[in-house]
Amino acid sequence: MAADSGQMNERRWGLYPWHGQSESERALVHPEDFERLKLLWPYCKVLKRLGEAAEQGFIVLRYGESTFRVRPELFQPVPPPAFDIGSAVRLRKDPERTGVIVAIYWHYKQARPFFLIRLGVKRSLNRYRAEELLPLAAPLSPCA
Repeated sequence: MAADSGQMNERRWGLYPWHGQSESERALVHPEDFERLKLLWPYCKVLKRLGEAAEQGFIVLRYGESTFRVRPELFQPVPPPAFDIGSAVRLRKDPERTGVIVAIYWHYKQARPFFLIRLGVKRSLNRYRAEELLPLAAPLSPCA
């Protein structure tokens, strides 16, 4: 589809609000990927669209290290998140505290992503917005 490939850069991230409860929803997932996607439960998670799958009619989505082949009907593009899973970050309000992004969820009411991070060996219970985090590699700003 020409429109799809022309807008691919703008549509590389999105939501896949799949529950997998009905037969029609089960048919949206490649049979080899069904059990793994069911375990992930992608509803509210922000996934990266990698492109078309080798199998006709499927796209490839990635969440963390896992990839899944799904039908494109449920894919809903969203703006790219500021960070990806695995990105090293530090807290803006406490720059000495560093962590790693472990999950990206979509806040439907605010229409933006929020991040869960692992600080050291513990997963933080807090949800962070992009503006509350800085890339770990970024230098400290005296005005921050």
